Amino acid sequence: MIGLLAISGALPANRAQAAVCPAIAPPEITFDFIPKSPQLDRNRSVKWLNRKAASHNPAWFVTGLTSYAMQAKFEMRIEPVALGDGRYCLLPARIHPTVTVSEHLVYIASELPRGSCEYNVVYAHEGQHVAINQHMELDIRDALPKFIEQVTNDFSQMQPLPARIAAPRIQNLLSKYGRDFKSLLAKIDRNRQRDHGKIDTATEYDRLSHACGPNSAFQTTLPAAMRR
Repeated sequence: MIGLLAISGALPANRAQAAVCPAIAPPEITFDFIPKSPQLDRNRSVKWLNRKAASHNPAWFVTGLTSYAMQAKFEMRIEPVALGDGRYCLLPARIHPTVTVSEHLVYIASELPRGSCEYNVVYAHEGQHVAINQHMELDIRDALPKFIEQVTNDFSQMQPLPARIAAPRIQNLLSKYGRDFKSLLAKIDRNRQRDHGKIDTATEYDRLSHACGPNSAFQTTLPAAMRR
């Protein structure tokens, strides 16, 4: 909670009108990105993978899966600066966005022996998904400086405001920038989902299912495991 001191008395009108917000000193900016190296899980059956990916196209069964999740937090401190005439300026003192990758798992059906043609095909496909996820992480790192610059620019254009509305304005701004930060991440994530969709197509699945010949595990072992 930010306390504000109400100042009694009044200054001459011309002095009150002359008061302007001071130049903004650069805020303390810290950006924490906590990555997570992808982990390989080969202990899940093809049946388990298809239950986990329940929303996939039923015309195909899942032989590999990449699961990715991240969490985000936006912390900011805004300080009121008294002008001495009953008005305050709001200055950003600290900006601290944090993005944490909480899950990055690559599943390959346990029925596929390591080193087999089918295993290698699935591993290579999931590797493309991993690369897309990691590229999004670079996009976030690239986008954050522009976002923070926009936040500080907003404050440089703000006018002094009465003491009675300083505290509510601070809370509104904190909420606004928190929402803007999450909206930025959501936009970048939509691009990631779009890129995943480009390699998860019926044409690509058909190509992969025939990559190891007509009698591979894609046509024999895995369909049998799905029926059990």
